[in-house]
Amino acid sequence: MRRAESRREMADPSGSAPGLITAFALLNDVGRRHGRTLRRRVYIGKNRSTACRSIRSHTRRPMNPTSMPLGRHTRFRTTDVGHAEAAAALVMSPHRLRVARPREFGARGHAVDIGCSKLAYVVYDTDVDLTAVAPMDYFTILLILRGSMHVLTEAGEARIDAGRAGVVSPGDLLRLRFAPGTVQIAAKLPREVVERAYARISAEPGPRLVFDVSAPHDSPCPHVLQLAVDTVDRCESGVLPPGVTGELERMVVTTLLLSQPHSGTRHMLRGGGTRGYRAAGLAAAAIEANLMAPLDVADLARTAGVSLRTLQDGFRSRYGEPLTTYHRNLRLDHAHRLLSEADAGGVTVAEIAIACGFLHLGRFAREYRLRQGVTPSATLHSPRDADNAARFG
Repeated sequence: MRRAESRREMADPSGSAPGLITAFALLNDVGRRHGRTLRRRVYIGKNRSTACRSIRSHTRRPMNPTSMPLGRHTRFRTTDVGHAEAAAALVMSPHRLRVARPREFGARGHAVDIGCSKLAYVVYDTDVDLTAVAPMDYFTILLILRGSMHVLTEAGEARIDAGRAGVVSPGDLLRLRFAPGTVQIAAKLPREVVERAYARISAEPGPRLVFDVSAPHDSPCPHVLQLAVDTVDRCESGVLPPGVTGELERMVVTTLLLSQPHSGTRHMLRGGGTRGYRAAGLAAAAIEANLMAPLDVADLARTAGVSLRTLQDGFRSRYGEPLTTYHRNLRLDHAHRLLSEADAGGVTVAEIAIACGFLHLGRFAREYRLRQGVTPSATLHSPRDADNAARFG
């Protein structure tokens, strides 16, 4: 019946040859039945078979959802803005969507749990402004596959283009502006998961974690997110073993911490670990309290309750130099104070060197000059002039 009506609509009312007529209505009718609305005008000539071929060439069957990223884990597909807000809030957090052209709006979302975190695939057909309406207590990695996105957070703002990633840290302020047709993969990582991973690999406690918004050009985050999605999609049953989901989560979180600049990067990458860092402080206090005593590194490690290796690493982490260098520099500084305060006629350089634990006078003179910039004798005989010359000129 519908085909007959369509043919009558295409016919010329006068009964003569139809010439070039518009088949826009017919194409839209067929397109709607195939899940697609056509928005362009197509002209068809006299030949009916030509018209049929043209209609077939402009109507496509809908894409199989399972062929899309995370296709076995569809959460929503809608053209209603309110429905999209509610469905996306269950995946991420409550937010508000503002759409400039509601009639063109369409959204699709897929999501799967990986451990305590989530992987999501989201598509917006038109330009969309997303604003958080509740504080976020999680980190988000956003990978743009197609289109672009503008991000505004408490940590800053950035434009993220296709192939690049951005990171959103927990906070109250979030505004995302998506260009029409933007396709993205997102990883939602709870704050406690990221902080636990940081404590596991960090050398010492750090500040509250805040990541840079834009990922570096050579960031591995896009590749790792894509690998996580591909791994999920290779599971034909759609149900991932717990061991796999846990490892995927750990892979994503560790990559984020090690590759994306953040407020705790410097603390995290120091050597020695927290125990070594604290032990170095205890050992340094013991050295300063008895500076002239022979240095017994093994005894210092036992006193601090750590291994010799941990203590050595802790000194490099905390003071930027080995324990023995730290000890020698303290003695050189003490010798400098004594030489600066001494009466040139009442004491010799050798006497002060021996009093500070330096038995080899030639080595003492060389190390003193490297440390202070002047010779020991210059400091003894003219401390103020020598020091000013070393500093200013």
